[in-house]
Amino acid sequence: MDLGTTQNKLICDVCGDVAFGKHYGINACNGCKGFFRRSVWSRRQYSCRFGGDCPVVKEHRNVCRSCRLKKCFEVGMNPDSVQNERDRNVKAGTTMPMAPLANGIFKRKRIRPQMNEQASQTDPPMSPTQFSERPVKVERVSTPPECHDLPTPSSYDMYTIPETLMVFSHTPIEADYSINATKTQINLPFEVVFRRPMLVSPRYPMRFTGERILTPEDLIDGWRRHFIYYSDWCRGLEEFQMLNEKDQDLLARRQLNLHCWLSHSYYSMKCGAHGLCFANGAFHPVEGGHPSIVDFYKQCMPRLMTYVIGPMRSMAMDDVEFVLLKAIVFFGDDFGLSSEGKAVVAKGKERFLNALYAYVRNQKVDNGPHATCRVAKYMLMLSALTALCHLLNEEVQMTSLFNIIEFDELIQACHKTSPPRSR
Repeated sequence: MDLGTTQNKLICDVCGDVAFGKHYGINACNGCKGFFRRSVWSRRQYSCRFGGDCPVVKEHRNVCRSCRLKKCFEVGMNPDSVQNERDRNVKAGTTMPMAPLANGIFKRKRIRPQMNEQASQTDPPMSPTQFSERPVKVERVSTPPECHDLPTPSSYDMYTIPETLMVFSHTPIEADYSINATKTQINLPFEVVFRRPMLVSPRYPMRFTGERILTPEDLIDGWRRHFIYYSDWCRGLEEFQMLNEKDQDLLARRQLNLHCWLSHSYYSMKCGAHGLCFANGAFHPVEGGHPSIVDFYKQCMPRLMTYVIGPMRSMAMDDVEFVLLKAIVFFGDDFGLSSEGKAVVAKGKERFLNALYAYVRNQKVDNGPHATCRVAKYMLMLSALTALCHLLNEEVQMTSLFNIIEFDELIQACHKTSPPRSR
């Protein structure tokens, strides 16, 4: 497709964003240029879960990497140009001949051993340390280093970390359109159902639409659907996979409720309903609602609206900030982990926190002090979420004791575990 100009601006042939010149044979924005280069350099093969015909536009270009790469080839991006650029940066004699793959991507044998050859939309990403660090907004990239440790956060992370988290967050797995029978008691241990989440609920599409008033049955069903989402999300994180099984179980169990509050708060803010929304389409309004639910949430709702959903709305929190905050929250506590686990968690938290600051600094505000202030406000919000976790844990135990809402053993056990109180 030939591209002209719109109001003297070049337009990216791949996604329609503003382009800053020709890259690899076509007019391309910096995002598509970098995506194509990384894909070719690393011989990445993606798979589409939606039939192979996803729209590639700037607002949603990160949702399906498979269709985005296919579009790159369709509009004429040349993989040889990427390889030639790379060859100029490597020592003489280290290059290998290229061979075409079945999907049209050219690959080159690499010296680095034991690297994944394929990636699907829910596979963990290849380590960003394959690419050298560079200053913010500079597109110069040298030969990828041969280090496999988690990286010190760089401007590369500002783009790739949110992209990886966004793809996973917006990709349902094995969607089942039926809703589990809430009356079926789930009395298996957390460690079992966390690794076999389909024992808890099917992965029906999550719809935070606020279309009906929340009932006790909806509350339990919504909790279970979040549990499935949380299990999938945790096990898709690169850092989580580096932990031993004991550390994984301990961390996942402890952070479940924080993740639950943050996720439901954000989707409630996006829905626009004046209350708390759940994935099954139900919501609990600030005023009124089912009597049992009103009593259950009476201590939580004022704090939720004032200190969490309200600030999210006033700051116009977006999807990228949300997915990064989820990761920061998750890796925010290392109590009880092994020494190796503590090191992984600490580096993971630093990585995501730096990525959040870089994103805010480059996309949301116009200077460093404003970026620091915005990130600090998010950290205060996380303190409010921790307080909500303690309140809700007490409500679950009290409500179960008097059999007001019939929570099963799994829900009760998960709400006996609280995050540490803020010091």
